[in-house]
Amino acid sequence: MAHEYPMKDSDFKDLAHKIGSFRIGSRGTVVSQGYKPDVTVIDENGSLKFILECEQKTDRKAFLGDVIKAEKYAEECNASPMLIIVMQPQPNTTVKQIAEHLETYVAWLKKRLIGGLKISGVFVISDTEYQASINGGEILGSDAFLKRRDGGLNKR
Repeated sequence: MAHEYPMKDSDFKDLAHKIGSFRIGSRGTVVSQGYKPDVTVIDENGSLKFILECEQKTDRKAFLGDVIKAEKYAEECNASPMLIIVMQPQPNTTVKQIAEHLETYVAWLKKRLIGGLKISGVFVISDTEYQASINGGEILGSDAFLKRRDGGLNKR
């Protein structure tokens, strides 16, 4: 169900994301030339584990841009993070539709990159399910979190 008032970028960046023993690497700051992901999560060694993007609009090109930018950044870091895209579904654009749309491009891109993609997967989830996961204390990437796949999980 869509929110009457979409979550602002700043609200998403400041959420108490459930990251377990990991820590927040960045919150909307430049991490690479031209790239400011909403949130990055790193492990105790500083290795990139998750990239989180929150999209209020249902522009399919924006979602595709999230994938391309995350892949480029993962290559630069020599890391294999999971990209988590939190979106506000609309009556004409569901989480499942966006996940399926991205799956086609992720598969295409994987075939063209020697060695495959650096990102370990792309997980699309609604803003309400993401908030429910936080409320439920589910750690990013955990089995409980991944079961919230109202849009599906696209693995590399």
